[in-house]
Amino acid sequence: MRIIHYIDTVKDNDLLSDHLRHLTTAEQDYAKVTTTSRTDDFRKIIKQENPDIVHIHACWNYQASLRTQWAARSGCAVVLSPHWGLDDRIRSHEQQATKFMKSLLYQYKTVHKVDAMLVTSEKERQTLLRLGWKKRIDVVPSSITDSSYSDTIMAQMTIGFYKKVLDTRYQFAMTEMEKLAIPSLLHTGLTQESTHNIMPSDQLLNLRSLNPEQWRRILLYADDEGIRDIIDRSIELIQLNVPNIVTADISRYKPMAPKEEQTLERKELISKSPISRQRLIDNTHPEETVIRQIATMLFNIRLIQRKGRLSLRHLADLYTVIRYNDYDEDRLQEVLHHMRISHFSRRIIQLLADKMHLEEGFMPISPLNDRGTRSITRQNFAQRQ
Repeated sequence: MRIIHYIDTVKDNDLLSDHLRHLTTAEQDYAKVTTTSRTDDFRKIIKQENPDIVHIHACWNYQASLRTQWAARSGCAVVLSPHWGLDDRIRSHEQQATKFMKSLLYQYKTVHKVDAMLVTSEKERQTLLRLGWKKRIDVVPSSITDSSYSDTIMAQMTIGFYKKVLDTRYQFAMTEMEKLAIPSLLHTGLTQESTHNIMPSDQLLNLRSLNPEQWRRILLYADDEGIRDIIDRSIELIQLNVPNIVTADISRYKPMAPKEEQTLERKELISKSPISRQRLIDNTHPEETVIRQIATMLFNIRLIQRKGRLSLRHLADLYTVIRYNDYDEDRLQEVLHHMRISHFSRRIIQLLADKMHLEEGFMPISPLNDRGTRSITRQNFAQRQ
């Protein structure tokens, strides 16, 4: 792990400077540590060190705000320790007007931008939670102010906090190999056919070359997308040698934008609109159960994706119905047209091709890869934390 600490200035006989000296010295047993101040070329150091974590030790400091933005744009995880700088008394009584303006101009944005905050006491944590600017706040007592904690314990707990942050934003570390592996695993895990030659050799070679850390991220992603059972089945079918990783034991923050947990197995429209329900009833016959099911699933998917909560589990449910049932494709197109979701449905078919390798011969309608498709992908499947 590579860590950069930022402090405005390092001074003698200064409590914050002493705290940082003790912390960085102890952290060097577990990571590569660099300390910077406002006099250093921060962007150059970021480029040279390529840190996993940038830890900002400052508050009400415009230079610290700029460095937070630079680090975030570089793809680093950024954490902030305000060291009581956001305490009610300091905000309300010390240069109140100035701090109010700084809050509007950059301090709130800085807190909002960081991945998490680290404080040295539960009291400070509760103060920040009441402020309401950030929910992801952890406590690691300082060995300087609390003699019951040694430098080593402080460093170990801080490193644990960094790992929690990195495991929460694991998607930013996913390589192209991992991203290519997921559609292959889904396609195989969803198969209802013979397991003979179910995966091209190049995809199989890619899967067998993944290291334990890459599998760790893939399994975390499978948990978040609700597809862990499908991935596990694929691993079993292909007989991959995957490390035993208990993802439930990995400490992470709750997702800021969690996926919809409701599956698409329900046969009714989520929409409360009587017009939509009537369109479905009027344009399908009672015996067209599969067509009605597909149309219902696509309509429900549209509602879910508008909230940014569409998951790969939803797409997998639809894939299975489309891929492994017999139905009149021309009739399905008519129903989708009358329900006014034809273009949207074509975009979802494109996602099934991208995310699960749905073959052209099993596509009931032609896929559509346009700006709308890319918007759905960005809104629902972009990197999250």
